[in-house]
Amino acid sequence: MRSRWILIPSVVIGVLILFALGPGSIWLNSFVHSDAFRHEVETKISATAGGPVQIKQIDAGIFIGVRLSGVAGKLNTEQGTVAAQAESINCSYSLFALLEHRLQFNRLTVVDPDIVLTQQPPSTVAAPTAPGTTAPASAEEGGGQTALFSVVLDSAKISDGHLAIRDTTGATKADLKGLQATADTSGYYDGKDVTGNLSIATIALPQNLQLTDFSTPFTFRTGAMSADPYEASAFGGKLTGDYKLDPTGPSLLNVNGTDLDVAKIGQAANPGSASSLSGSLALQSKWHGVETGKLTGEGDAQITGGKLSGVSVLHDLATILQIRDLSEPDLKHVSVHFEVAEGSTHFSDLRIESDVFDMGGHGTIDPQGRIDADMALTLHSGAMGALPGTAVSLFSKLPGGGGSIPFHISGTLSSLHTNLSSTIFSPAAKATKSVSKELNRLFH
Repeated sequence: MRSRWILIPSVVIGVLILFALGPGSIWLNSFVHSDAFRHEVETKISATAGGPVQIKQIDAGIFIGVRLSGVAGKLNTEQGTVAAQAESINCSYSLFALLEHRLQFNRLTVVDPDIVLTQQPPSTVAAPTAPGTTAPASAEEGGGQTALFSVVLDSAKISDGHLAIRDTTGATKADLKGLQATADTSGYYDGKDVTGNLSIATIALPQNLQLTDFSTPFTFRTGAMSADPYEASAFGGKLTGDYKLDPTGPSLLNVNGTDLDVAKIGQAANPGSASSLSGSLALQSKWHGVETGKLTGEGDAQITGGKLSGVSVLHDLATILQIRDLSEPDLKHVSVHFEVAEGSTHFSDLRIESDVFDMGGHGTIDPQGRIDADMALTLHSGAMGALPGTAVSLFSKLPGGGGSIPFHISGTLSSLHTNLSSTIFSPAAKATKSVSKELNRLFH
């Protein structure tokens, strides 16, 4: 009996609310379909976005809220021109405000947004259009109704978004798909931070590089943003780090990688390369001003359990020096420090360790892929003992029975050249060629 007496007042209250919302529903339906309301919404969204926005269709209901369909717009930013369109923007509103014949939006969900950021002058980028959109009408044309609505957002959401970033030639620099975001915007108009969470299913970058399952919490305020920490999957391993942007200077992006498959990275970056490097890569790096499109940063990389194959210089060395393991060596450990600026990469403290030899050096790779490096090859004592007599004298003896020889690398990454050919290859190769010629004459 007691539960029945509790239920009856609840039902009565519910019926009273529905009766009260009845006139509000009629007013809402009439109001949102007026030209004045469309004009007011487009004007406010355009002012907030910083560029013209058009809406194809507006629908409303007591329980579904207000739905803006076929939203399209274009705006100019410091990074370039943004052309955007969305299947719909679903707006939830305050029922208490509706009772007073006022429309107050408090939550937005942007469905299937498609955004293109083009880093070029705004006049060269066409804005997407919302088919069937009519010119905005004035309040008088809407029957003299006053646009009694306000936006006091408590939260915002993006569902299944797509973002493409293009350079001045139209080439895609980044393509983000499956973008989901939620944000607490309740304190935005009071100057407080907007906080939320962001996830991206796939991020495609130049040279066939791809990240998946990206996720991060974020904080935003005018002129500043942070994503800390973020994580993503790539090439069989994990990427982690953080991103910070503030008005005082360029942004800082930390990128750390663990268990990255070097072979997969090489196949993606240079699918037609005759040489290959395998192993597990660890990375620690810092990058400045990545939003400008100009990479500047530095870091350290380590490879363990590696193998180097298809390098013609090593094949030639193995033949001339009669060291078979030098042809396609197993690499115990590789480490290097690198600095990137103005398109060039300078590497130093390069250290390659194997059971047969060690190699080290430093150099620079310019924006065109040309390399200029000073290196040193050190053979272990066992390898030195197997050298032909003519080659032993070319190596400087080291304590423990090893030997070292300096050399220079030039050319491009796809076609390396070394001055070892003039010190080792020339005299030894001539002798080897003469012996091979005689053997061929005897057995053929």
